[in-house]
Amino acid sequence: MGGADYTPCMISFQGSDNHLDQSGLITFTGQILLGKALGFTQSLDDRHRPGAFCRGTPVTLDIADTNGSLTRHPRGTLRILTPKYNAEKQQLTLEVGDLITVLTFKEPTDPDKAGNKKTDSQSASSVITKLLAEAGISSFTGNLPETLYNYPLNLSGSYLQSVGKLLYANNQVGWIDNQERFRISTVNVSSTQSLVSLIVGKNELWYRRLGGAEAPCEKVKAVGTQMVTREVELDNETTTEQYGTPAILDPTQTGLIVINKTKVTQKWVEDQGKFTITSETEKPWGLIVSRAFWDKFAEPPDLPPQLFQSFLGENRIEESSFESVEAGGKLIQKITNFNTDKSQYLAEIEENRPDFITGEFVGLNPTKQVTETYTYNPKEVLLNKITQTQELAVIVLNGSDENWDDWDNIPEYFVTSEEKHEEWKEIDKYTWQYETYTLKSTCKTEGSNEIEYPDDVTARSQMKLSLTWDSSEKRRSNSGQETPPAAERRPTTTRIEENPVTYTALFQDPCSGNFKQRERTYNVEFLAGISVSSDEVFIPSDSDANLQLKAIAKREGELLRARWQGAEMAGAIPNSLLNGYQPLFGVSAVEFDGTGQSYLADGCSWVVTAQKALFSCDGLWVGQAQGSIPVQGVILITGSTLTINGAIAPGAVITPEGNAVVGGITVTPDGNVIINGVTLPADGSVVIPGVVTLPYTEIEAMSGGMALGGECICYPYLLITITAVIQGGLGFGGECKGGFLLLGGMGLAGDCTGTTPLLYWEDFNWDSTDPGIWNGLQPSPNWESIIWDGTDWDRLF
Repeated sequence: MGGADYTPCMISFQGSDNHLDQSGLITFTGQILLGKALGFTQSLDDRHRPGAFCRGTPVTLDIADTNGSLTRHPRGTLRILTPKYNAEKQQLTLEVGDLITVLTFKEPTDPDKAGNKKTDSQSASSVITKLLAEAGISSFTGNLPETLYNYPLNLSGSYLQSVGKLLYANNQVGWIDNQERFRISTVNVSSTQSLVSLIVGKNELWYRRLGGAEAPCEKVKAVGTQMVTREVELDNETTTEQYGTPAILDPTQTGLIVINKTKVTQKWVEDQGKFTITSETEKPWGLIVSRAFWDKFAEPPDLPPQLFQSFLGENRIEESSFESVEAGGKLIQKITNFNTDKSQYLAEIEENRPDFITGEFVGLNPTKQVTETYTYNPKEVLLNKITQTQELAVIVLNGSDENWDDWDNIPEYFVTSEEKHEEWKEIDKYTWQYETYTLKSTCKTEGSNEIEYPDDVTARSQMKLSLTWDSSEKRRSNSGQETPPAAERRPTTTRIEENPVTYTALFQDPCSGNFKQRERTYNVEFLAGISVSSDEVFIPSDSDANLQLKAIAKREGELLRARWQGAEMAGAIPNSLLNGYQPLFGVSAVEFDGTGQSYLADGCSWVVTAQKALFSCDGLWVGQAQGSIPVQGVILITGSTLTINGAIAPGAVITPEGNAVVGGITVTPDGNVIINGVTLPADGSVVIPGVVTLPYTEIEAMSGGMALGGECICYPYLLITITAVIQGGLGFGGECKGGFLLLGGMGLAGDCTGTTPLLYWEDFNWDSTDPGIWNGLQPSPNWESIIWDGTDWDRLF
C-alpha cells in the first residue's frame, strides 16, 4: 500500500461488485481492516502519518493459489477512499474502491469538453476514449463499440457515467481488472462457458435459491430516441404565386389573375462561406410601369391584354458572408442589392420634365444597396451593427420638392442615403445598455421642410444629399430586454430530427392463462444516429438504433428470468478465477441429485483473511445442463471422444496433442484440466457442464407492412367526360426461414368502369343554371371570395 508492505497488519479484506444494471459499469467498493502487529513499527494512526493513507493511494492484494504461489486477487488492485482509525482497538479501517469509484466524481466544467458537438460520423470508441482520458484513465482493453454517432451528444453527469451510458446502449459493460486496466466486455446472458465449478456437498460454502428477485414477464420493451440527420438542400429554387382580381387595373374585368409571382433562388458556397438569395418578382405590366409612361410607347398599350401581361419588376440579391467554422461561423457582413424598374423612380421627372426621358425608360436598373456589418466580442456576443444604405440620387431627391428645371441630366448615381449605428454594452452581470443613432440624407429628415436650400442646383443637391443627424436612442435594462440578439450562424447542410424507436422482445410463458406479469419498459440513451437524404420519408426499421434496442430488450428480459430462478452460492476462490475473472463469469453447479445447472455470477462479494480467500455471488440461472460430468476418476481420450468413468462427454474436440477440449475446458490424459491457461489438478473440482437447455423460448418477431396511396387532381371548371376502364391490383407475399421454408402470397385484382376527364371546356348554357346551385358552392383556396348572386354569368365564355 503506497509502496509499503502491510501484510503483517492485515486482519481482513471484504468487498462487493455491484450487480449488472443500466449504468453500464461494474464497480467495486470494500474495506481493509489493519491491526497492530509485532515487528511492524509504523503507526496506523492517520493523524500521525496523514500522507500514508491519502485518497487515491494504490493498494494491491495478492493471495496464494492452491500451489502456494502468490497471485493477484481478482479485485486486488484498488485505491484508498477514506481512512478510519479506532484508537481504542488500534485498528485502521480503509474504505477502498476500484479506479472507477475513485474517478467517478470527475465532471466537465465546460459542457463542450465532454460533448461531441460535431455532426460528422464519430464512432463510440473515439468518444469513449476521449472521455476516459478526461476522467484520468489511459489504460484500457477490450473491443470498444464502433457505433456511429452523427449528431451532437449532450452528455451529462461525470465522464465515467457518460462512458457507462454509451456502453449500455451498445450492450457492453466496463470494469477495472486486477492490473488496473479499464476493460470492456459484451454482455451475454445466454453464455454457458464455465469458469468455476461447484459440487454441492463437496466444495461449496452455501448453495440456495435466490429470493426477492423481480418476476419475469412475457413482453419487454426497449425505447429510445433515434437522432435522424437529414441533409438540407441549400441550393434550391422555389416559386410562389398570389392571385387577385383584374379589377384593380380595369374595373370592367372579372375573374382571377396572377398579381404577384416570386421566384427565390438560393446558393451556398461552402469554401467561401457565402450564402446568396436571389428574389425575382413578376407582376402585371400595369402594376409595374408607371401610368406616366404609358403614352410613350411606340404604340399605346393594347388594353386590357397587355395591361395584364407578366413583367419582371424587381430583382433583389442578398449575399451573406460568414466566418469559418473554426472561428465560430458567425455572420460578419450582409449586402443586399435592389434592382427595380426605371419607370418607377423616373415618374416624378417625367411629370415635370418630359423632355428628359430619352432612350430606355423601362427595365431593371440598380437602385439600392444595403450593407450590414457585425462586430463581436471574444465570447461571440454581438457588440456593434452598422447598416449603410446607398441609393440613386434621383430616388433620394424624389418627393423633396426638387426643381427639376435646373437640372441638365438625371442624377442616376449612388449616394449614401442612411447610416444606422447600433451598440450593445454590458454594464454588469445582469444589465445591458443599447444605444443607437441614425444619419439620413438632409432632405429625408423630419426637419427638412424648414430648411432653406440655395438656388444653385449643385449646392442645393449637395446639401439635400449630405447626411445629417436624424434620431438617437439609449436604453438600459436588467430584465433581458436589451440583451444583444444571438449571432446568426453559417447555414447548416444538415438538420437533426428526433425519431422515437421501440423494440419489443417476447418471451414464452410456460404457464397458460390471463394472469400475466406487467410488461417492462427500459429507456436507452445514446442510440446510434442515422443519415438520410432531404427527400427520404421512411426511416429504415433495421437501423443500428433498432439493433441496439433489440439487444437491450433481449438482455433485460433474459436477466429477469435468470434472476427469478437464480441461486446464491459461495466457495473458495479457485485458481481458474484468479486470472480469468470478468463480470458474469460462468459457474457450473452439480446438485445433490446429480442435476447440472449453469449460472452466471452477478454481484460478487469477496472475503480474504490470513487463512482463506472466498467468493460469493448471485447466480443467474442460464439453464439446466444435460450430461454434466465432474473431471475425476478414469479419463480415456481416443481419437474422437472423451470418456470419464465410462460416460462420454458430448461435444469434445480432440487436439493433435491428445487433449480434449469441451465447454472451454481442456482435459489432459492424466486428468488435469486447464482453464484460461491455469492448470488445475484432477480432484473433481471442475465439472464439464454438458449441453445447456435454456428455460425459456425467445419469440422472434416478424415485421411486415403495406402501403397504399392515391392521387386526386381537380380543376375549377367543368369537363366533358368519356367512359374508360381502370385496372388495379393488390398483392401480398412473404417468406419465413427458421429450420423450414414457408412461402406464401395472395393477390387481388379487378376492373373498375368509370369516367376519366378530357381537358377541354364543355359547351354549357350558364343562364339555365339555378342561382341556388351557385350560392351553395364553396370557394377554392385559390379562388377569389365572391358573392355568386352578383356575378355576370353572361360574360363567361
